[in-house]
Amino acid sequence: MFRLTFSLIIAGLLWIAVAPQAEAQTVCGPRAEILERLTQDFAETPRAVGLSQDGALVEVMVSPSGGWTILVTYPRRPTCVVATGESWEALTILAGQPA
Repeated sequence: MFRLTFSLIIAGLLWIAVAPQAEAQTVCGPRAEILERLTQDFAETPRAVGLSQDGALVEVMVSPSGGWTILVTYPRRPTCVVATGESWEALTILAGQPA
């Protein structure tokens, strides 16, 4: 009985340690295909774009319902989804107010 209980505890701890790593896999692929999928499946459209210091194109895609995705594309490499979420809110900065 002790051996079975101990085995179940060890199996549970191993599952907890491994499960988050499996979920954290980055999705990468051809930029055109990822953009098309985000547009068709989630109604996400580009809302912001910029270049990082190391030359990556960073894009924020947002849906009318507030879902969002951040993409990163380096020259001659696939585009990767680096973050997704909900409740996106665009802020309006008025002249003279700190950003």
